[in-house]
Amino acid sequence: MKNKRNWSNSEMRSLTRGEAMHYFSTGQHYSTKEDWYIWFLGNATRYSIFQTFLWKYGNGEMVSYTDLTRTEKIGSQRLKIDSIKATIREGLTLGYIEAFKSEKDRRVTMYAFDQSIMQEVTDYCFMMRRNRMWESASFISDNSTDSINNQLAKAGMKKHWLDSINNFISKFAGTAKAQFGDEQLPNVIPINNKKG
Repeated sequence: MKNKRNWSNSEMRSLTRGEAMHYFSTGQHYSTKEDWYIWFLGNATRYSIFQTFLWKYGNGEMVSYTDLTRTEKIGSQRLKIDSIKATIREGLTLGYIEAFKSEKDRRVTMYAFDQSIMQEVTDYCFMMRRNRMWESASFISDNSTDSINNQLAKAGMKKHWLDSINNFISKFAGTAKAQFGDEQLPNVIPINNKKG
């Protein structure tokens, strides 16, 4: 996709600052010094493999070599089989990855996160989602310009996104009012979800 936008200097500053906020917020979680986190996110190949493991686990599936050979790292470069094999062997040795024989074909080995790190990996995912929410709120409220907000509002909006945002805002409004009181947040109101 080619850049078809023409950004002003203030918009460029706003967007680059917003992107830097993402970098700073990625360290805002409890796993920054955990060995599994440093190992998986320490280089481009392992980071790409980590993302594949997250995706497959989220879909209730295990990871195969075929999945990993389709995985791309920075620069749209597919992972090489020797690099994949070496990384998987190291992950197994360190106890971050588990290996299983496929039920369909016993010659095929499937992989998943080792259960010993799953609670921490899941907490990391929650913290990253929370950080993105904070980043988005901060960027939109403090560091964005009206023209950027207009571009963001037009950028591929889908109906199920609106439903999800509506659901989140309703829950957020209820939680905020319970914590701070109606008097403190008069403009925070749940959105009625009219179905019918």
